[in-house]
Amino acid sequence: MDLLIDADILACQFAYAFEASRGRNTYDDFDTDSAGWAMSGFDSAVERMISQTGTDDALLCFTGRSNFRYSVLPTYKSSRRGKPKPVLLDALIEHAWAAWDCREVDCLEADDVMGIMATESPGRYVMATIDKDLKQIPGLHYNWRKERIKDIEPWEADYWFYFQVLTGDSTDGYAGCPGIGVVRARTVLKGVNKDGTKDCIRDGVGSGIKGGTEGGISGGSKGITKGTTDHPWARVVRAFESRGLTEEDALVQARVARILRVDDYDFGERQPILWSPDSI
Repeated sequence: MDLLIDADILACQFAYAFEASRGRNTYDDFDTDSAGWAMSGFDSAVERMISQTGTDDALLCFTGRSNFRYSVLPTYKSSRRGKPKPVLLDALIEHAWAAWDCREVDCLEADDVMGIMATESPGRYVMATIDKDLKQIPGLHYNWRKERIKDIEPWEADYWFYFQVLTGDSTDGYAGCPGIGVVRARTVLKGVNKDGTKDCIRDGVGSGIKGGTEGGISGGSKGITKGTTDHPWARVVRAFESRGLTEEDALVQARVARILRVDDYDFGERQPILWSPDSI
């Protein structure tokens, strides 16, 4: 079993730490040699995650050029555009590509790459991130900030997708359904997980992963299946309509919220397949 790491986040953490140590946020000349501690710290963090999860090796995932979500919703991540990157970031990413096995796909974000790989080969990977978005992908997840592993089952991953369509994400620049916050979203989706499955959280990471929990997804647990008008998507649409919006408005939010799985990507055309309720 290998470790998939959202290396966008990890690289930014060390690049910002280096910038903070310099006491300024500028693009003036700097000696890369003075940043050796940040690069070695990055490597040590990867090695520590491999050790703590009991995995064999790490694959670092980065965001590719462009982003398909911009064509779906032009305001996607608009608040981040034009802001300067931390001065060390490019050099740190270059170092990561030289030192580690890395993955990047044009028009996809790092968590899309992780989601596609993890669902193409269930049980092969542990996904490492501190980003809540990846909870849409079933399987074993490692949060390096909390040093905790969680097994996200298919119904939980589906639930979190619909939840994010409703609540949106201000950081990523999509609004969700107007007037729907965390509490209201839970009310809209109440009862969709009535199979009685409980969260499987493993503290004391490093035990029970390597060679155990084969497949990474608990047997007997299924995702939310297509059903009647009480299906989560029908509930989401009704919530949008209650705000004077349409199913098409809800669909735009769903397509930018969706973290891609293997069925959401056309390998022949090397393009994402935009999410549709027909695929439920």
